[in-house]
Amino acid sequence: MTLIIVPIVFLVVFLAIGLVWFSPELRGDFFLWRGQIRKARKIYEPLMDQNPEKLSLYKKLAKIYYLENRRDKKALRLFEVIIRLRIPFEWKDEIVTEVAKHYVTEGRKDAEAIKLIEKAVDREIKQLRG
Repeated sequence: MTLIIVPIVFLVVFLAIGLVWFSPELRGDFFLWRGQIRKARKIYEPLMDQNPEKLSLYKKLAKIYYLENRRDKKALRLFEVIIRLRIPFEWKDEIVTEVAKHYVTEGRKDAEAIKLIEKAVDREIKQLRG
């Protein structure tokens, strides 16, 4: 009985490893899971460029940028997309605050910017009141 099970287990493990390694998104997920953020970013950035319609990539890359504490224009643009498209995101309140700060420093006065800034201020007031 074990003579049959062992090869089957090896085959399943081998196929799973192959699937993860040859699928860029799964490989990126694996690196992200392992905490290898930089390796994951190097996979997800080109994937986003090639597949801008895949919303799951936005969330994963935003997570990487957030964990790397990136607040450059590229990261802020991605955070804006997450907010605009209402993509569920673990640290949504935090990125709303970061994008609102960016809008203030840019001097934006359009309706979208004002709404987001008001949302961030309301959140800060609620936190202060405890």
